[in-house]
Amino acid sequence: MARMLNIACVQFTAVDGEKEATVRTAVRLIEEAAGRGAALVVLPEVWTGLGYSTPSAYKEIAEPIPGPTTDRLGRIARQYGLHIVGSIYEDAGQGVYHNTAPLIGPDGGIVGLYRKTHLFDAPNRPDIKPGMQESAKVRAGDSLPVFDTAIGRIGVSVCSDLRFPEIYRVLALQGAEVIVCASAFLSPRFDHWEFFLRARACENQVFVAASGQVGTEPRSGIGFVGRSMIVDPWGTIVSTASDTETVTSAEIDVDFIDEVKRRYPLMEQRRPALYGPIADLVGMERVRARN
Repeated sequence: MARMLNIACVQFTAVDGEKEATVRTAVRLIEEAAGRGAALVVLPEVWTGLGYSTPSAYKEIAEPIPGPTTDRLGRIARQYGLHIVGSIYEDAGQGVYHNTAPLIGPDGGIVGLYRKTHLFDAPNRPDIKPGMQESAKVRAGDSLPVFDTAIGRIGVSVCSDLRFPEIYRVLALQGAEVIVCASAFLSPRFDHWEFFLRARACENQVFVAASGQVGTEPRSGIGFVGRSMIVDPWGTIVSTASDTETVTSAEIDVDFIDEVKRRYPLMEQRRPALYGPIADLVGMERVRARN
């Protein structure tokens, strides 16, 4: 019997200085997703506010977890029987902040937290003035959890994590069936966005559900790709959003993962003994020296 799962990806523009209005927008779209029968709703990265309009904006947006926003999501999750995930600025206390994605369960509780591990530091990009240095705002996380839920095993990633295939492989090896990506992927790099998502799904034989901010954040002038999408384990895009505030959703068969692995037992053909230098800094230096 097929294991069907309805996933919805919500995209909108989070506006600095308008946190309550932004949260109301998210709630409205989550309720729309619930009306479509979604069991898993993916929100964008830092969806309560981008935090780049002023040097301290992210601190004003941040809150503890659990806190008011996760409590609010918990009430919605409980009302509609949803799993909800998306990242917000977390105030961890003692001057420490994280870009954190809490996974909320249908009982309204927090299933677990993923703190973004690979921060977006791009100080020399000519299309982003004066560059971006996420590590100047938040501290990176140091774990890659996979969460057991009633709808399957869920791995979580955030935005620039997408550029690091090791993250997705580790999550897949831990048994993730759906890997979500909460993102504020910067425009105009739509080509990167699409092929990374398709590659991560295909090479790891998992579903990837990615939600991104869209449009231009008016206070900072920073623009986003949008194009939230759901990709199957064969690398096929099964649902994608238009360039506007919207919800895109799809009903997937989680058991299709097993069929893809039957067609091509990719994971069984891995040769981990060859891959040591990936995680071994000393080994990488030796490889560079040989080449």
